[in-house]
Amino acid sequence: MDAFVDVFWTKGYGGTSIDDLQSAAGIKRGSFYASFGSKDDVFQTVMDRYWNGVTEPGLSNLEPAATALDGVASFLRHVGHFMSENPFRGCLLLSSAGTSTAKVEASVAVSERMAQLENRLTQRLNTDPDLSSDRARELAAYVLTILLGLNAMARTGHDSSSIETAAECAAQSLHALSQQR
Repeated sequence: MDAFVDVFWTKGYGGTSIDDLQSAAGIKRGSFYASFGSKDDVFQTVMDRYWNGVTEPGLSNLEPAATALDGVASFLRHVGHFMSENPFRGCLLLSSAGTSTAKVEASVAVSERMAQLENRLTQRLNTDPDLSSDRARELAAYVLTILLGLNAMARTGHDSSSIETAAECAAQSLHALSQQR
């Protein structure tokens, strides 16, 4: 499965063929289907594996901070660092969200994970007594926009310093944005 994660992460859903997956597994096409099912089945498993192994540990940055805004800022810094360490790859989830697929199953898998990410951000921001629930949702949408931008920077080969600086600017902007309306 790690090899499948690597293939989808590097090539994206649309750029990944069954031949790529069977090559990564070191098996023939018939054996691939018998062992793993369809490309969509593998992609769903890959998304689950990536979520549990990469996204969930990153989201753990939300909780230990004293305030919700500090937690989200910590998460942004973590993502900036992660992106800077994955040039031309970025984040599998965010990269998958940035491309359309003809397969409904793949689109649903990505949409569900993106909604889960947004909900986690919104839930953490809702713990701030100074933020209305509407403002928490708005800030969560802002953070998603930043995450997609950081991913685009990584995927297009921006240098590590630029990516981490952008994440830091976004992290620092949260307190000011929480006060605006």
